[in-house]
Amino acid sequence: MLIKLNKLLKDNRGANLVEYIILVGVVALIALAGFKFFGKKVTDKVNDQANKVETIGN
Repeated sequence: MLIKLNKLLKDNRGANLVEYIILVGVVALIALAGFKFFGKKVTDKVNDQANKVETIGN
Protein backbone atom coordinates (compact mmCIF):
# COMPACT_ATOMS: atom_id res chain seq x y z
CA MET A 1 0.00 0.00 0.00
CA LEU A 2 2.80 2.41 0.88
CA ILE A 3 4.52 1.70 -2.45
CA LYS A 4 1.35 2.55 -4.41
CA LEU A 5 0.95 5.80 -2.48
CA ASN A 6 4.58 6.71 -3.12
CA LYS A 7 4.18 6.04 -6.87
CA LEU A 8 1.00 8.11 -6.94
CA LEU A 9 2.72 11.07 -5.28
CA LYS A 10 5.63 10.94 -7.75
CA ASP A 11 3.34 10.69 -10.81
CA ASN A 12 3.03 14.10 -12.46
CA ARG A 13 1.91 13.20 -16.00
CA GLY A 14 -1.15 15.45 -15.93
CA ALA A 15 0.47 18.33 -14.07
CA ASN A 16 1.48 20.26 -17.20
CA LEU A 17 -2.03 20.10 -18.63
CA VAL A 18 -3.52 21.36 -15.38
CA GLU A 19 -0.99 24.20 -15.23
CA TYR A 20 -1.84 25.27 -18.79
CA ILE A 21 -5.56 25.16 -18.05
CA ILE A 22 -5.05 27.34 -14.97
CA LEU A 23 -2.89 29.76 -16.98
CA VAL A 24 -5.48 30.05 -19.75
CA GLY A 25 -8.17 30.68 -17.13
CA VAL A 26 -6.16 33.45 -15.48
CA VAL A 27 -5.41 35.12 -18.83
CA ALA A 28 -9.09 34.93 -19.76
CA LEU A 29 -10.10 36.55 -16.46
CA ILE A 30 -7.58 39.35 -16.94
CA ALA A 31 -8.80 39.96 -20.50
CA LEU A 32 -12.40 39.98 -19.35
CA ALA A 33 -11.61 42.49 -16.61
CA GLY A 34 -9.77 44.68 -19.13
CA PHE A 35 -12.68 44.64 -21.56
CA LYS A 36 -15.08 45.41 -18.74
CA PHE A 37 -12.94 48.30 -17.48
CA PHE A 38 -11.94 49.87 -20.83
CA GLY A 39 -14.85 48.80 -23.05
CA LYS A 40 -17.05 51.88 -22.58
CA LYS A 41 -14.13 54.29 -22.93
CA VAL A 42 -12.92 52.70 -26.15
CA THR A 43 -16.43 52.58 -27.61
CA ASP A 44 -16.96 56.26 -26.80
CA LYS A 45 -13.64 57.24 -28.42
CA VAL A 46 -14.39 55.24 -31.58
CA ASN A 47 -17.87 56.75 -31.87
CA ASP A 48 -16.48 60.25 -31.33
CA GLN A 49 -13.91 59.80 -34.09
CA ALA A 50 -16.54 58.31 -36.41
CA ASN A 51 -18.76 61.35 -35.86
CA LYS A 52 -15.86 63.70 -36.62
CA VAL A 53 -15.10 61.87 -39.87
CA GLU A 54 -18.78 61.94 -40.81
CA THR A 55 -19.02 65.72 -40.26
CA ILE A 56 -15.94 66.29 -42.44
CA GLY A 57 -17.71 64.51 -45.31
CA ASN A 58 -20.78 66.75 -45.01
